[in-house]
Amino acid sequence: MSKQLILITAPFGCGHCARAIKELPSICEEKGWEFIEMKNDSKQPSDKLPVDLYPTVMVRVNEEIKDTLKGYNKDKILNELKKY
Repeated sequence: MSKQLILITAPFGCGHCARAIKELPSICEEKGWEFIEMKNDSKQPSDKLPVDLYPTVMVRVNEEIKDTLKGYNKDKILNELKKY
């Protein structure tokens, strides 16, 4: 089973994004998830990721997005990881 946690971070200095980058990799490693960070900093508006709140966390299992969490809430993310 392929399990990925995708963190989409802001193109500007975002404290919540920084905390997520610090905390999530070790959580993912412990739970057997792949951690992917994507910075939403493309210069082309058409290439920007469809995100309206930072950070946005996407839970992808077997190439399918199962859930999208807006903002950083460690407990919510841990609960989401337990489902798979």
